[in-house]
Amino acid sequence: MSSSHIHTQQVGRAFSGASETYDAHAVLQREIADRLLAHLDFIKIEPQRILDIGCGTGYFTRLLRGRYKRAALVAFDLSESMLQHTRSAHARRMPWHGRHHHAAGDAAQLPFKSGSFDLVCSNLAMQWVNDPQQMLAEMRRVLAPGGLMLFSTFGRRTLSELRQTLASIETERAGHVLPFPDVMSLGDALMKLPVELPVTDSDLFTLTYPDVMALVRELKGLGASASAIRGRRAGLYGRSLIRELEQRYPERYQMEDGRLSATFEALYGQAWYKEAGFEHGDHVIPIQLAGR
Repeated sequence: MSSSHIHTQQVGRAFSGASETYDAHAVLQREIADRLLAHLDFIKIEPQRILDIGCGTGYFTRLLRGRYKRAALVAFDLSESMLQHTRSAHARRMPWHGRHHHAAGDAAQLPFKSGSFDLVCSNLAMQWVNDPQQMLAEMRRVLAPGGLMLFSTFGRRTLSELRQTLASIETERAGHVLPFPDVMSLGDALMKLPVELPVTDSDLFTLTYPDVMALVRELKGLGASASAIRGRRAGLYGRSLIRELEQRYPERYQMEDGRLSATFEALYGQAWYKEAGFEHGDHVIPIQLAGR
């Protein structure tokens, strides 16, 4: 589950530049955040210390605050501008509320001590991290005994229409869309960590747009930047390419009402803290599949 193609500094600049427009385009991100929070409906946990990685403008942070009013909550993001939005959007703190904290940095190198948090969350940030496996390892490192890690990321079927249309124009263009993981590789990544009861699941969404430019504007408004992908030139959506997309995308993905469809897949993962070195129980014999 490697994403070494990501240029971390450029990601930070792209999202800082999109901080003013992000919320206007983040309808799907909020829906996925709501669904991620709903995973906690079936979990018995009362965290005292919570970390929200990749908080963006703070929507999921506020959901966590609404559920766990007394917990100390840290909002963490690569972009200082996004953190400023999160900070300014916090409701007035009541005396019985836990404290808010804000910190900037790389999710693959968290600046916190091991075992610092009872609940470590991340909504739709992992796809923008240079090393997602290292991010998962860091989430586990800062998790306290008895703690839970809970996250979402985009899955492999996300923007498949755009990727296939770009490939039909020029094969290398398909690389301008991030290579998202599938649910199996996400599960495998979790299994490499000292965790127990790992669970993954997914949701598939179909969004529609009046034209190609509406889709492009939404991606730009969310901070999706071609220059954040190593080896990809900026100006992904130049005029000549837009003309090609406007011609080819509707040929395959125009619906009966004339709108264009775009698929987004959300992957969810959760796992509980497990003491390192105890990957197998005392009476459990690991089974190896034939041929491996």
